[in-house]
This record gives sequence, C-alpha cells and structure tokens, in this order.
Amino acid sequence: MRKGLKTMDYRIETLSDIPVPVVGVKRAYATGQKAQENIFMFWMEIDDSGKKDQLLELGNNQLPGLLGVCKPHDSGEMHYLIGVTSEHKDDKWRNIELEGGRYLVFDAKGPVPESIKKAMQQINKDILPKLDYEIRHAPFFELYKEGAIREDDYVTEIWLPIV
Repeated sequence: MRKGLKTMDYRIETLSDIPVPVVGVKRAYATGQKAQENIFMFWMEIDDSGKKDQLLELGNNQLPGLLGVCKPHDSGEMHYLIGVTSEHKDDKWRNIELEGGRYLVFDAKGPVPESIKKAMQQINKDILPKLDYEIRHAPFFELYKEGAIREDDYVTEIWLPIV
C-alpha cells in the first residue's frame, strides 16, 4: 500500500489481459458535472426498483460487489453504468467491458457519496499531478463492496486505468 499526498492510500492492481465483462444499467449525462450531480439519485433508483438485487444475483464476483463505471466521451458526455462483473446477456441489461491492464486503486473512506466526491477532487487536484503515472483513455470505475455505505468506516475503491 502506498500513500498519496494527504495520506490517501493507493495501490496498483492488474485486471486480466482480456476484457472484463460487466452487465448493468446505463445512463448518459451531457457533462461530467451533470453526472456528478445526478449519479447518487441514479443509485437510489436502482436500489428502489429492485435492480440492485437482481444485478448482484447475476454477478460472478470477478470484482466482488457493485460497480459504478464512468466512461467520458470526447464530446464531453459522460456515460455511467451501475453493474456487476458477469457474462450474462439479455435485452434487459446493457453490456460493456472493462479493459484489462494496470489500474491505480484509491480507497475513499467514509459515507457515500460525500467520500467519493472528496476523494476524486483530492485525486485530480493533489495526487495525480504529482504521481508518475499516465492515465489511459479507458473507463474508470468505483467498486462498492458489501457493507453499510453511509458509515464512517466504509471504503469505496476508485480504479483509474494507467499505462
């Protein structure tokens, strides 16, 4: 475990060389800012509709838990998918793939969504500019493992693809 500036823990993980299949529900937002403003409500809708439990049943635990996959587009649009690792395919769900390779993994500790917003600001403003890693043009994602997401000791992993 390495320490970033301001003591945020991070490590390097490698996903398999082959793409990792993910199944879930996707939303498109006009900008990254719009995504940040609306993603928490998207999660609430998925939870309230019962889709969260349905997804968890489909998961293969290659990455154990729920994923929030962010895919920025050159147009400024941000696509966000709530899903699980799974090879399941049908018309009810959207399928995407996470690219294999190396990822910087940061631990965002504390209640969701505040901990993630704070961690992403710290990562982008204070940590990444000082680390010697190049971010790959690929989706990045949050990994939500089982636990009480509103508790102070809950940890969300933020996975950023690196060259």
